[in-house]
Amino acid sequence: MASALSLGKACGPVALPLLVLSLAVFTIGFDRCAFWWRWWRRGRRPWREFGAAMAQAPSPEARRAVLESWERQMAWGEPLLQAAVVLAPLLGLIGTTSGLMAVLRQLGPQLLLPANAPLAGYGDVLLPTLLGLQLTFVALALLLLNQGLRQWQLGLGASIQP
Repeated sequence: MASALSLGKACGPVALPLLVLSLAVFTIGFDRCAFWWRWWRRGRRPWREFGAAMAQAPSPEARRAVLESWERQMAWGEPLLQAAVVLAPLLGLIGTTSGLMAVLRQLGPQLLLPANAPLAGYGDVLLPTLLGLQLTFVALALLLLNQGLRQWQLGLGASIQP
């Protein structure tokens, strides 16, 4: 509990947006892992349904509709992951900038470190940027993995002959 409070203090005004964005990214990540686990688990029921729908499509338009329907299921959450890739580092920079402004206010007009203040505490202003970059890495990895798996499976599905 104490570390969560100190983390919130170090991140400043962006602590809550970073937390909410983190929860959204990890929720989508778990959902995508569960989706692809179900896709490939023993029996491969979703893959069989996809293949059967593609094989039974009577026309190219129907096949395209089937592909689009499955693509929507496979791409769920990607827009939020794309937004997280952009927003997380920006939120981190905003938090670091506001932290640096607070540090400069504490140092005063002469920019002197108080004699009793440990220097290590001032490094905490970089924490929001670190968290934002880590969240960006996770969101980008999930996004690229999901896009790659989706394109691979849709390519296989498109090759199924009626």
